[in-house]
Amino acid sequence: MMPPGHVAITWAAADLYPEKRLDYRLLALCALLPDLIDKPLAIWVFPTSHSSQNVAHALLPHLALLLIALLWQHRALPYILAFNAHLIADRMWNHTETFWWPLFGWNTFWQFKAMNTPETMLSVYLDIITRYPQVWVVEILAMLFLGYFVWKYRLYAWKVGKRFLLTGKTISNDELAMMN
Repeated sequence: MMPPGHVAITWAAADLYPEKRLDYRLLALCALLPDLIDKPLAIWVFPTSHSSQNVAHALLPHLALLLIALLWQHRALPYILAFNAHLIADRMWNHTETFWWPLFGWNTFWQFKAMNTPETMLSVYLDIITRYPQVWVVEILAMLFLGYFVWKYRLYAWKVGKRFLLTGKTISNDELAMMN
């Protein structure tokens, strides 16, 4: 899944969450964090792994963070769930070498294509989006949801959008009603 899909899924789930004091910027960051961690690792730490889905796409760190959130840091739970949703969106259970890391070895990851430079990563992404039209469908739906999100919370209005960018918070239903 591409970045808009990860963010849209996370923001859609957060929009259903009764606690509206969530920071949507942090939610987006957490949703993208496995890629933000693993892409540099693929270049500098695991250049022979033939994958850009490495440690941060494995179940173990996700379970560890979830356990920490459940036991000690309850307020972090929505952000950890955003991080964990990345595994579901990428369907990582289909890639057992990475998903169950380090059970098969410390340097054993799902073999896809050589993705150990920014150029090869871009080439693989371009290949994926041109070869698999279902990727486009998901990403178009994601962008439609993100557009709906902007419309729903009036993020296109200067003051509201600025507040969202500075705080990560959406406006409340009461504030929305006053704007009508």
